[in-house]
Amino acid sequence: MSIVIGTSYVWNIVTATVMGLQTAAFAGCASRQKERLDLPHSTEVGSRATEKLSDAENEEFSRFQKVHQAHVEYTPLAQSSVLLAGLFYPKLSAYAGAAYIVGRLIYSISYIKCGAEGRKYGVFFICPSVITLLGASFYGSFKALSLI
Repeated sequence: MSIVIGTSYVWNIVTATVMGLQTAAFAGCASRQKERLDLPHSTEVGSRATEKLSDAENEEFSRFQKVHQAHVEYTPLAQSSVLLAGLFYPKLSAYAGAAYIVGRLIYSISYIKCGAEGRKYGVFFICPSVITLLGASFYGSFKALSLI
């Protein structure tokens, strides 16, 4: 079986690129949050620099940092999965990648505004899309190897 990259695959590349831009955007949001609170660039949650913040500011800073960290942890998996699954199922993986992007956006905004309880709204999109992408990657690979 040979893999031919057609015009359908371009949407997978666009989706993977938007995932990276989304991660960079929330990194920028976290950095601006540090500047707004007059914190050093290398400040982490619970550090001495955050001791001067009010409880509300510290909680807000913590939420921004946690959202950024969640993006950093999952973007490589989502990007590689959308690109790999797209080799076999370009439309399915592009749609699943778009659902991931929407879910990550909902997750981020609702977590920042509502706290940990707000995460669940984005997870409804994130988890099924990641499972779909991983499943399509494995299934396509096993099929290409004639194991299925």
